Amino acid sequence: MISCIMYNNLEQFGGVLHSAFQLRHESFIERQSYDVNSYDGLEFDQYDTPAAVYLVYHDDEGTALGVNRLTPTIVSGMLHDLFPSLVEDKSILKNSKIWEGTRYCIKKDLPSQLRTEIIHEMAIAYLEFGLDQKIDKIIGMMPTYIYRSVFERPGIEMEYLGDIQKIDNQNIRAVAIPIEDEQLTNVRKKTGIHDRMLRYSWRKKEEGNESKQVA
Repeated sequence: MISCIMYNNLEQFGGVLHSAFQLRHESFIERQSYDVNSYDGLEFDQYDTPAAVYLVYHDDEGTALGVNRLTPTIVSGMLHDLFPSLVEDKSILKNSKIWEGTRYCIKKDLPSQLRTEIIHEMAIAYLEFGLDQKIDKIIGMMPTYIYRSVFERPGIEMEYLGDIQKIDNQNIRAVAIPIEDEQLTNVRKKTGIHDRMLRYSWRKKEEGNESKQVA
């Protein structure tokens, strides 16, 4: 399962979120040498605010193995602030129906089967979250080889928001995931995963898989 961590359920997931920031430090600073903020082995930036939501794949002990951050673009956005040239239609960069995904990472050296499981479940969790919150799209920027492997391969159809640009010697593109029931159906069919992946509570069994709206 993947936990959806936000300001109003931190009391349940504080340890998991701490582990997620550790994983980000390992992934972006130790492995990729990002020049970003860190403190006591945790990576963070200006978009880690009360508006941020974290989708975290973790084990029963609360150790994060995969993480992604989602933020409403109407509040803040990396594409809007730092990389608007990647996007042709600037109107999507501040839109109450559009969220931005950033800081996607998976723990290094996991068994290939587990890594694939995390990728597939994260793709489903993206769509479940979007449908829960009734948003239209999740946008983001990433190297082309990454969005192909973590989103397109599990069956998500992407929209390209602009041309590929070379940034730090990588081919980077801004993309969007349209949030539609058909997308989720397609990913479930391709991955063979039909259970709900996203949870908003630490409880192992949720009554009716209830989801909470982000305030």
